[in-house]
Amino acid sequence: MNKVVAFVYGLFGRSYVYESAEAVRGAIAKNSFAVLGQRIDAHTKGAATLTDSLAFQPGLLDLHGELHDTWHYLTALRGRAHDLGNDQLVQRLGQATDDIQAALLTVALAAEETVLSPELPARR
Repeated sequence: MNKVVAFVYGLFGRSYVYESAEAVRGAIAKNSFAVLGQRIDAHTKGAATLTDSLAFQPGLLDLHGELHDTWHYLTALRGRAHDLGNDQLVQRLGQATDDIQAALLTVALAAEETVLSPELPARR
């Protein structure tokens, strides 16, 4: 879908939907890979500026907040899918919430490590 179509649909309070799993996969791939190089570059450059363990903390706390919001969003979607009787979607969204919950714990532990870890060795 192009931006013009998305804009027109938005004018009418609508969203464009795909009608095949293949089209959905294509949209996901396009969204994921269209800016992949830019994302890798930006995150690599940002990470290169970190000078000690504590410098990791703000980004990890922000990431934790974003993951927490994602968990709530997926939980709401799962509840609505349940209300609509779409058991397969409920199962997939349940797995996604479980995966995000695991990521939340791991990121929280990593954030704690920023305080508990000794200083990072300098790069040579």
